[in-house]
Formats: sequence, structure tokens, C-alpha cells
Amino acid sequence: EWPDEIRQRARTLAEQAEERGVTTGVHPVGFAAACLYKASREKGRWLTQSTVAETGSVTPTTVRTHHETLEELAV
Repeated sequence: EWPDEIRQRARTLAEQAEERGVTTGVHPVGFAAACLYKASREKGRWLTQSTVAETGSVTPTTVRTHHETLEELAV
């Protein structure tokens, strides 16, 4: 279970990425997992990409790829 502040931040990240058009054609669950990963790190929860990937049944590579996109956007 994700704390509300992390879920809210992840939602904001996803909305900002969608507004910038980077979510077109990507797997939504994988992108959502990357948003959770970034949000959790921002809030001081140092989870691994593997741990976050398991929650969304995606690969750590998927999380890493989408996380890199989020970092490039600087959102």
C-alpha cells in the first residue's frame, strides 16, 4: 500500500508527462510504476526498481526506462 502523499505525487507526475505527450504509446502500468518509483524516492523511500516493478507486474527495465523519461522532463 502506497502512502497518500506518494500516490498524489505519482498522479501529478503522470499528468505532467501526459500533458507533454510522452505517455503516447507507452504501457500505462509501466509508466505508472515509474511515477510511483520517482515519487517514492522524492519522499525518502528508497525502494528498488525491482520492488516497484513487482507491484505493477512489469520489468525493472520498464520502470528504469520510464523513470529516465521523467528525469529528462524534470517534472
